[in-house]
Amino acid sequence: MIKAHKIRLNPTPGQAGYFAKATGTARFVWNWALAEWNRQYEAGEHPTALKLKKQFNEIRREQFPWSWEVTKNASDQPFLDLGKAFTAFFEGKARRPRFKSKKRSKPSFYLANDQFELGDHRLWVPKLGWVNMAENLRLKGKVIGARITKTADWWFVSIQVEIPNAIPVKRPAAVGIDAGVNRLATLSTGEGYENQAFLKTALKKGAASQQAAASQETGIC
Repeated sequence: MIKAHKIRLNPTPGQAGYFAKATGTARFVWNWALAEWNRQYEAGEHPTALKLKKQFNEIRREQFPWSWEVTKNASDQPFLDLGKAFTAFFEGKARRPRFKSKKRSKPSFYLANDQFELGDHRLWVPKLGWVNMAENLRLKGKVIGARITKTADWWFVSIQVEIPNAIPVKRPAAVGIDAGVNRLATLSTGEGYENQAFLKTALKKGAASQQAAASQETGIC
């Protein structure tokens, strides 16, 4: 299973500026990809996330050179996110993807597991360096990705970790019990347990009978 641990970041003003630039890049690429997807779809073409990414990279260096100033994930991941969003839409599981607004949309950008490192209360981000974290990652498992977001004036990193599923504990099978007179119980497995009270009574009666027989034999002799 995959779990996420959300940790507050304490970036310097310069680092916060980098985060703002990365989230702005991710939002721009999403909107560019969505506009191009809609244009191609209406023209009867069949756009895909990979096709749009290739198309963007062909003009990126010339038209959007500022996109290289932050981690490549800020411009790569939006295509994958848009592809998943359209898949969910066509399957009737979500609404049609919409354009993102700087005021209304939550600032965020993704980091693949090879695009960041974790240290003692710190996070390393490409083209930025180490950023202070309020706490260390508590989850144990394979780190598969992270997403940096902003809520109000605070920056956070949500780290996704793949955790092995817990091995279910095998419990003993249920056993039916049939209470009886001669036996205390007979299990559905065929095992029987003697009724000790009944056995004690029978032994007492047997002992009394033996004593009576012995007395009679003594009297006869």
